[in-house]
Amino acid sequence: MHHLKYMVVPLFLFVVGCSFEDQTLLSIGETKYSVADFNERYQFTAADDSVRRMNLIDEYVNQMLAVEEAKDQGYDSDPVVQAAFGTNERDVIWRSYYSDVILGKVKVTDGEVRDTYNKIVEQYHLAQIVVSEESLANYVSNELKKGASFEDMLTFSLDTMSVDGDIGTFSIMSIPPEIMTSLKKVKEGGVTEPIQFGEYYMIFKVIDHSIAESPKFDEVKENIRNNLRQEKARAEGEKYFSKLMERARVEYNQEGLDILLKPESLITESDLNTWVVKKYDTAFVYVRSVIDAVRYLHTGSRVDPKYLIDQELIPDLIYDEAISKYHHKQKVTKRKLDNTYTMLLYQKYYSDNVTGKVTVDSAAVREYLKEHRDEFKDMDAKRAHSIVTVRLREGMVQNLRNDLFSMLREKYNPEVNEAVLSRLLKEEK
Repeated sequence: MHHLKYMVVPLFLFVVGCSFEDQTLLSIGETKYSVADFNERYQFTAADDSVRRMNLIDEYVNQMLAVEEAKDQGYDSDPVVQAAFGTNERDVIWRSYYSDVILGKVKVTDGEVRDTYNKIVEQYHLAQIVVSEESLANYVSNELKKGASFEDMLTFSLDTMSVDGDIGTFSIMSIPPEIMTSLKKVKEGGVTEPIQFGEYYMIFKVIDHSIAESPKFDEVKENIRNNLRQEKARAEGEKYFSKLMERARVEYNQEGLDILLKPESLITESDLNTWVVKKYDTAFVYVRSVIDAVRYLHTGSRVDPKYLIDQELIPDLIYDEAISKYHHKQKVTKRKLDNTYTMLLYQKYYSDNVTGKVTVDSAAVREYLKEHRDEFKDMDAKRAHSIVTVRLREGMVQNLRNDLFSMLREKYNPEVNEAVLSRLLKEEK
């Protein structure tokens, strides 16, 4: 890692009064970047050691220096940057609003995580008898109660694939609730009453009921928490989407949906002017405006056009609601928008001054191969050429990066708050 060439603000300048997220991590001239600004770009993981974390902070400083230089050179008026921001602004606002009203309110308790883990490690080793008629299922069940062996009754089973009806061991998480209800009433060696499952009737024998030794709780608890959070978010999202569509009075026109799937040669001007979906009773989407996109996405996938339109309509409705509630003026949304804008500035400036300046000519590749012929002597010439081209390009990019960011550090003399940096590295939040 290169030496971090910036001034460190003394500990006594650390402002204790505001929240950690709002405290200044980096200062470049009059511009201040908070911990929250950093977290918009990077998130540490538990596996990141101090070197990895310091490298990310170093890269963040580099990027913000490039942003300051880009602004100084007028990149904020660049039409490419402005067009890209216009494209991204809507997405940032609706995603931020959705995160706030749905994702931010989804909570998973420690008790829920533990309960799910218990269901993962609790398991049943089962054998089954499968029949297609209720009367036969009842006959087999009565015979078992009279003392007939499970093995003898297997002659009636439609399951001819498993040996002795043994279907293996299952976590109770994977066992359907209607089957689990019956299994809970049975001890090891016992059999269930007949259970209707779809078109069949099943009788299960509990060969073994045990608690698995692995995985250990600490090994999987975070994965469990994340999965539960996703499940809850999905459920809450579906409820929210339904209410959102209802509030917007969304209505689909089946005639318009059918036109979207008509052969292109049969589409008329009248078809193109047929509406497909409307919202708020006054805003219409016509076949003309969506047919190309729907056809492109529908080709090969055969997905219902209504579903494809929903994927565009729902973000529009979320955006409308976000604007109506002034979410775009809230601090967290403004920060996300600022982060999007600065990232676009950085990308354009970096492209112009680093990646866009790198070209690897064939002569340089041949010379490298000549100097390292032993390394590539057994390799296909085309593959060797490709590997060397990438290697030379990466080296040139790294050299340009080093020169550029060294110059920017000298020019702007960035200051990093020592106390905030220390806490951030330890993730003491």
